[in-house]
Amino acid sequence: MLGIALAFVVVPLLRTRTPGELISDAGSNVAIYKSQRRELDEELSRGAISDAEHKAALGELSARVVDEVPEQQFAVSAGSAAGDRPWWLVAVVAVVMPLTVALLYGTLGAPRAVDMQGPPVASANAPATQAPAKPGEEPPMSDKQILAMVDSLSQKMQQNPNDPRGWILLARSQNALGRFVEASAAYERAVALTPNDAQLLADFADAAVMTQQGRFEGKPFDLIKQSLKLEPTNMKALALAGTAELRMGNRAGSLAHWEKLKTLLPKDSADYREVESIIAEVKTTKIEAPAPMAPTSAPPPAPANNKAGGESAAKVGVKVSGKVVIAPEIVGKLVTGDTLFVFARAKEGPRMPLAVMRVPAPKANGFPLPFELTEAMAMAPGMTLSAFSEVIIEARISKSGNAQLQPGDLSGISEVVKPGASGITVTIGKVAP
Repeated sequence: MLGIALAFVVVPLLRTRTPGELISDAGSNVAIYKSQRRELDEELSRGAISDAEHKAALGELSARVVDEVPEQQFAVSAGSAAGDRPWWLVAVVAVVMPLTVALLYGTLGAPRAVDMQGPPVASANAPATQAPAKPGEEPPMSDKQILAMVDSLSQKMQQNPNDPRGWILLARSQNALGRFVEASAAYERAVALTPNDAQLLADFADAAVMTQQGRFEGKPFDLIKQSLKLEPTNMKALALAGTAELRMGNRAGSLAHWEKLKTLLPKDSADYREVESIIAEVKTTKIEAPAPMAPTSAPPPAPANNKAGGESAAKVGVKVSGKVVIAPEIVGKLVTGDTLFVFARAKEGPRMPLAVMRVPAPKANGFPLPFELTEAMAMAPGMTLSAFSEVIIEARISKSGNAQLQPGDLSGISEVVKPGASGITVTIGKVAP
């Protein structure tokens, strides 16, 4: 493009001109006088003027030529017309201009933009490692940013230790990140400030189980019993109690809790069918029962005629539910002590989980494993299931117990679903490199 532009300027400067192409004021005047002389000759031949008048007019015309056109202006030779070219101007245009343009483009332009195979060119205001956000959309949050937010919240709670909502939010955030000891400590502070919250006691019990490597004996079981004493229809506490009784060898006690939970669910719901399958497993298995439906927050809505259940339902809001299955080819990679995380993330937008469920990973015969994610499992205000139109469910079996993906972890994701969907299947079939 630069060469084509230069051609329009340089070529005319270098082109050889004939004398006839040179136009000057003197040449124009001479041509006029020649035309007037021809007119005088024609008038004489027609008899319009006499010979004396013709000679007088020619004398006057000759005098005008001498006065208006100096002699040196006629000395334009063919050699000067053909060979006197502006070489200095050609050199400036052909050399200085391209160099100036190249320097300016290298400084202000984007040379890599011509390489269609290369990486995208970052804008002046956006880092090269992160695509700029769409208009009106927040840029995706990295894992480091999420950790920084949780650590910042932890510091704020040390300065404001009497805020129960802050302790609850911190506990849920630490729990979702796999920091079970820190989560239990935050839940303990929250329970001390709000001792009569059955749902909070159930959440605390869930975190305490993880600090004991999946064992329910001792404090976790005591917390479950306190929760059920305050709210006998608390569905999470019932699910945890059913699991605890079976783990401790009490099949009858486990079935009693699961049967009670089933009566609180609509018979045509996916949750009802999931609990039925768990009851069938409990009846046929020994102590190694499949991990039950133990969501980390508020359960599905209870019947409207139950006041306590209605209060729990108000906390649930939008939810998604389904089951987690594992691909046959990676079943052999399951080991005792693994942790199963189920996340709901927005299809587009921040990567922070909108809801998180965490349970001890079952053995192979414990799959498919039912799950339910609700709005009460949110890690931050405003980051809930109802805030987004499309979500993706991710299931991950962690070898380290950490929520962040580590080499050797097993994972799988669902198709894009809408909040409120049920019957979702997430297949764990990949091994993290």
